[in-house]
This record gives sequence, C-alpha cells and structure tokens, in this order.
Amino acid sequence: MRHHLLRKLRNIIEEKKGCGIVVSTEASLFYFTGFRGPGYLVYRADNDSFTLLVPALEYLRARKAIAEEALESYVDVVAFTPYGLPNGLVLDSAEFKLMTGKASEIISSMLPRGCRLLLETDSITLLKKLEKAFAVEDISDNIEDMRAIKEPWEVERIEAAAEIAEAALNAAISSLDFGVSEAEIAAIIEYEMRRRGALDHAFPTIVAFGENTVYPHAEPSSRRILDYKPQPVLIDLGAVYKGYCSDMTRTIMEGADTEFRAVAEAVHEAVYTAVDVIRPGVTAHEVYEAARRVLASKGFDKYFIHSLGHGVGIEVHEKPRISYKDNTELQEGMVITIEPGVYIPGRYGVRIEELVLVTRSGARLLTKFPSILW
Repeated sequence: MRHHLLRKLRNIIEEKKGCGIVVSTEASLFYFTGFRGPGYLVYRADNDSFTLLVPALEYLRARKAIAEEALESYVDVVAFTPYGLPNGLVLDSAEFKLMTGKASEIISSMLPRGCRLLLETDSITLLKKLEKAFAVEDISDNIEDMRAIKEPWEVERIEAAAEIAEAALNAAISSLDFGVSEAEIAAIIEYEMRRRGALDHAFPTIVAFGENTVYPHAEPSSRRILDYKPQPVLIDLGAVYKGYCSDMTRTIMEGADTEFRAVAEAVHEAVYTAVDVIRPGVTAHEVYEAARRVLASKGFDKYFIHSLGHGVGIEVHEKPRISYKDNTELQEGMVITIEPGVYIPGRYGVRIEELVLVTRSGARLLTKFPSILW
C-alpha cells in the first residue's frame, strides 16, 4: 500500500528539480513508512533510494514496521547515535547499520552540498542546520495536500475507528445515571475504545454536563455530577485505529424542553444541510455558509463561534479547514468533519459532529450513530 505513497513523494523531486527530500514529522513518517516515532525519511535522487534514519533505540521497531508494510525493497533502515555505542553492544544481526553523528550532520553527508533539498519538518533547529548546507525548500503544503486525499485503505481504517468510538459512546450513554461525573463517563469511553481495539484516543475525550456544554473544549471534571434531569450532556470523542483517527460529537438531553429542542433541531438541520452541499469542486467556504445560513434563519448564528469542520486522518486535525475564509475546493477522497454548534452563555451548548467522506457523487457519512438524542 505505502509503496504507492513513496512513488508519489518521489514525483515531487521531478516537479521541483531537487536533489533529495527529507521528511521528519511523526505523522508524515507514519504516512509514508508505517513507522510512528522519531526519525527522518531521506530520499536521494542520485541513486533513487529511500533511507529511514532513526535513533538507535528505535532501530528494531522501525525495521519491524518496514517489514510489516512490505517496504524492505524500498526503504533501507539505518540507526544513528550522536556518540556511538559501547564496545560489544549488539542491537541486531550483522545487518545492523549504524551511523555516528547528529541527524543533521548525517543527512548532510548523504546529499551533495549546496543542492536543492526539499524538506518537511516542524523542527526549526533542523531547518536552520540544513540551510547551512543546502538550498532548502519547504514542501509541507505539498505533503499535507497529498495526505488530504485518502486512499481506500485509509478510509477503511478511519471508518473502523468511527465504529469503535460509536460502540464506546453507546456504553457511555448507558452509564448516564444520577451521581455519575463527567470524568467517569470520559473514563468509560477511553476504556471501551481501548478494549475494542483502539490504539489510543484521537484527542482527550470531552464530556460536559449542564452549563459546561457552552465551552467547545470543555474539560471533564470529577466534581461535576449528573444530578438532575433534563440536563444537557455533550460528548466529543474519537478513536485511533491502525494509526487513523475518528471524530464525532453528540449532545444528549433526556426529556428536553421546547427551548432546547429548538436549538438542537436547528443544529441538526445545519449539519445535514451542509452535508448535502458536499461534493467535489465545492469550496470549504460554501459548505460553511450553508450551515451558517440555517442557524441565521433560526436566530442562532451569533452563538456559532468556531469553524464548521476540518480534515481527519493520521491526525485528528488535517487539511482542509471548513471555515468562512477557506476557499479550498473539496476533492474526492477527502475525509472531513461537519460540526456546527450553538453555545448560549449561561445556558448550554449543542454540537453535533459527523465524519464525512467526499465521494464522486457527494458525501458519505462515516459516522452512523443516531444524531437526535433528545
């Protein structure tokens, strides 16, 4: 699967006439190699080779990841250490490859000095050091654009992550009894996701009761108790499955009054109006405006205080951003969230979030959990 991604990365060299590429962010290393951890993926144009340079203590794990992805014939794994290893220390068989020096020094020794180096990094230190030896061009945007268009196998993993999160949410809702705290519900969700195969949560689970729901990034508290009904409960959760994230929000209020229903139904309408607009060629801004118009028609747009959504993949926040000022055109294969919210100070907040795949013919929901819970 990933050898196809490596070919796409190599194509950037041809477009930009570079001598090499260095990728060093953890998310992009995982994207191209299946290895998640510190390291540097180095491509040399002169001999058409990929090297995964990792700290010595990560060598065996990196080799295992490369083997699991069937990339041994594409990527050479090399360990490095700034100071060498003690005499007699063996990390592997005779195949063990070790280079001594700092990563920036080793990378510089692998490529012709002064040439055009294409770099993706979040390390200012690495950037400054490589700029001393090469004409460096940032290709972060190119790689982010590449990652925004999901391969079918990536979509399968995101959808599996969503299924895990939905099962955890179902267990959490069953535990919403008098006396339970926000923190307890969050803990149930985290446990259920792990138990069902999640590697981790995609982000710290948000559970908010009552007035705490007015904060989009509310933090669960062990002191905030479900002590009366009807009381709004907002839960925002996501799982990580085989390296890919999901993201979903539901707002629950058993026995909701007329006022809450009016707000919740407006948010619900805004979600699915926006989903109906989604198709290749439509801009992120147009999708955002579709949702805001619904809320404006109900008099709630002044309480909608964040963007409408974002891309989801290896990271829970990726390109594109679905906001009022983003004119990115949606493309087939993008996975995005649609999550309008209404937050009325001193009262409550309501947010519904769906995970959506952009297809040739429109949108396909990757989240299946019921959205009306009041």
